Amino acid sequence: MVKRDGEWYAHFILNKTVELIDEPETVIAIDRGERNLAVAVAISKSNPGKSMKGQFWRGEEIKRIRGLYGHIRRKLQEKKLLKKVKELKGRERYKVNQQLHIIANQIIAYAKQFPKPVIAMENLNGIRRSFNKSKRLNRRFHSLPFRKLQTLIEYKANLQGIGVEYLIKKETKNTSKTCHKCGHVAQTKGRIFKCPRCGLTYNRDLNAAINIAHALTRRMGRGSREPPKPADEGDGVKPLLNAGSSLLQ
Repeated sequence: MVKRDGEWYAHFILNKTVELIDEPETVIAIDRGERNLAVAVAISKSNPGKSMKGQFWRGEEIKRIRGLYGHIRRKLQEKKLLKKVKELKGRERYKVNQQLHIIANQIIAYAKQFPKPVIAMENLNGIRRSFNKSKRLNRRFHSLPFRKLQTLIEYKANLQGIGVEYLIKKETKNTSKTCHKCGHVAQTKGRIFKCPRCGLTYNRDLNAAINIAHALTRRMGRGSREPPKPADEGDGVKPLLNAGSSLLQ
């Protein structure tokens, strides 16, 4: 039982037994970052060298909520209104969680387009310690709820019978720096990855998502010996704007 704003709410815990998809056919890779909260791409078992339908979720509403409440919180702290600061925290958490549910639902809907999907994500242990940029970028990155989003994705995916696989750091090393077409590792600047070896020019986050998908296909023994073809960037699902998602055109 929880009392909120003078009213009592009852929370019930329900258990549901589900069967996960046996022998998945499509790998749905999810990358995360400060610029794009989540990026998804699909790779089919029948054509492991071809990535399909990249889709982006910017998470702009979450960033706006965090920025707004951070500003208000600082003003209240200056005035020593600590009780008001505590009340704001609950409101901020509720609004952020609402947006996370919207995005997670869209990601599951994206995955369900494909036959027998399995979702691949990075294990986030140590992610915050390894991110060290400017003070502003550090603050924005550390305010993004990546782990909470992954928890919701896994929970909602399992309800639909979709399995989730987590890749360890060794499997996802240099995902944003490795060309998904030829495998060359290169330094990146800005949001576009340019491969000096094969000439591929690609969105950096989408390139990372494709490399995550390839990592899981290799674990599953599906790695292609042929050089992979570039992903079909423009072909995707129309996003819901209130979730802050967008397609790379």
